Amino acid sequence: MWPGSPFRLPAGRDTSLVREVLSRGGARLERAAEVFNSFEHLMALAESGWLGPPRASPRLSMAESREKLCDIAARARGPENLAGCRPGDPVFVTGWVQAVEVTPEPRTLFWHWEPWAYNEDEFFAEEDPWPLPREARYVETAYDFMLIDDHNHASVRVCVDGAHLVASRRLLAGTRIGVLGFFDEDVSAEGHRPDPRHSPLRSLLRSGSSLPLLVLGDREREKAAVAV
Repeated sequence: MWPGSPFRLPAGRDTSLVREVLSRGGARLERAAEVFNSFEHLMALAESGWLGPPRASPRLSMAESREKLCDIAARARGPENLAGCRPGDPVFVTGWVQAVEVTPEPRTLFWHWEPWAYNEDEFFAEEDPWPLPREARYVETAYDFMLIDDHNHASVRVCVDGAHLVASRRLLAGTRIGVLGFFDEDVSAEGHRPDPRHSPLRSLLRSGSSLPLLVLGDREREKAAVAV
């Protein structure tokens, strides 16, 4: 459950610092920032820790944030270009949302928020009342999904445990998004077999031990041509 208005990460940085990073980074940083779809996405990177922790020196924070942003942008790729990745590598993958299961009626809604109403009896019955009375409370529901390339030839499974959805109220099949997380693999009959002597492996994107997976929504409108 999430208090107040949903879709916001816990505030960890002043937005002016991110603006300062972008305004004094030169052409290299401009190209890196163009990989992302909005300032809200860049703020999510900063507030979730992907651009480094806050430092005592603003100059050091800005320098570190610039380098990390450029490094993340350089790791941008599609699901078809994950062959060189090793488990634990950070990677930013863009693609189309698709259901994990291939069924006659596959899931089409993978992430959404719903207001949860509660009365005063329920509120005062809690040992640690949170949020405050009459403050909105939301229930977040999310399911793992596949991210596929433009031609539906390559895919990677996105594990939503510990993840954040940014700049979107819900996540639907057929939507193009970006996912920033850590590459991983697991043994699966649906995966790729490197050679006959090895078990088939499926590509995954996960949250890390200290950095969450970010699902950067609202990149493009739905693509009806994607088979779901």
